[in-house]
Amino acid sequence: MKHYGYDGLAVLVSERGHYSLKKAADVLGIGRDCLIAIPTDDNNRIRTDLLEEKISALKAQNIKPFAIVGVAGTTETGNIDPLNTLADIAEREGCHFHVDAAWGGASLMSNNQRHKLAGIERADSVTIDAHKQLYIPMGAGMVIFKDPTLASAIEHHAEYILRKGSKDLGSHTLEGSRSGMAMLLYAALNIISRKGYEMLIDQSVDKAAHFAALIKARENFELVTEPELCLLTYRYVPEDVKKALDVASEEDRETILDLLNDLTEFVQKRQRESGHSFVSRTRLTPEKWNRKISSVFRVVLANPLTTHEILENVLSEQEEIVKTSEIALPKLREIASRILTEAAA
Repeated sequence: MKHYGYDGLAVLVSERGHYSLKKAADVLGIGRDCLIAIPTDDNNRIRTDLLEEKISALKAQNIKPFAIVGVAGTTETGNIDPLNTLADIAEREGCHFHVDAAWGGASLMSNNQRHKLAGIERADSVTIDAHKQLYIPMGAGMVIFKDPTLASAIEHHAEYILRKGSKDLGSHTLEGSRSGMAMLLYAALNIISRKGYEMLIDQSVDKAAHFAALIKARENFELVTEPELCLLTYRYVPEDVKKALDVASEEDRETILDLLNDLTEFVQKRQRESGHSFVSRTRLTPEKWNRKISSVFRVVLANPLTTHEILENVLSEQEEIVKTSEIALPKLREIASRILTEAAA
């Protein structure tokens, strides 16, 4: 680094970047502080204006931004960064352009979805997890290089096993040895085929859109993020609480949002324990609520056996579980009633 005249190095990615990027910073030895998180917009996509500002600030400190990471399908919400714009910036700045398409990369298999990833073809490297939308067991992750010779930078050999010319993938990975997971992917690509994957991926995207419509149709639910792929987030918010939030003071709004977080976590845990259906949860920072940390339900609709009836039942079960809340729900009702009464007066 000093040899090339820099006082530091940096990798830039949106705040929705996967935690594995922090692991990569650790392995590289640059430290997590050199992984710079850029704020996202209302749709959880990197704000390229703030990216430009950060690059200028780093250069003023003689810190070299050597890589920009675009996210093609955030883990929490499934949103996709403006990849073409990021590619333009990376090209101008002489940065390695990597696309984390662990979630969304498989969408390239569908002619109806691939346009959403426009610009990914300009990446220097791309990661795709086959154990997500390619329906392969856990552990089948891939990295694809535009220039295959780049992988030689991390290639290692040993005379007793990883001899030069050996097909053992351990020569290019952190693990010294790897199982033959590639055979599962090879088999799936030949058996399911691209047409089969297109059908699977399209139905998952359609199902996510249908579920989003169901959520919007129920007055006591709030869709937090619109689905681009097969992921979406939402939460339970009673109709009177929604109205109270519109007119609440800053202090009351903070209290309501905290109680909604408690209610979301309560429902998610109870639903998991009941064993009838399962919805995961995560935490987001929506612009709508001044980027306050908010707990939400997170849904991945990749299972082709999930029916519309099941989705209806998931929401109905959550409505029933909410009624058993002895702390958060009564407090929310009480605060909402007070706020609406005061507003009417």
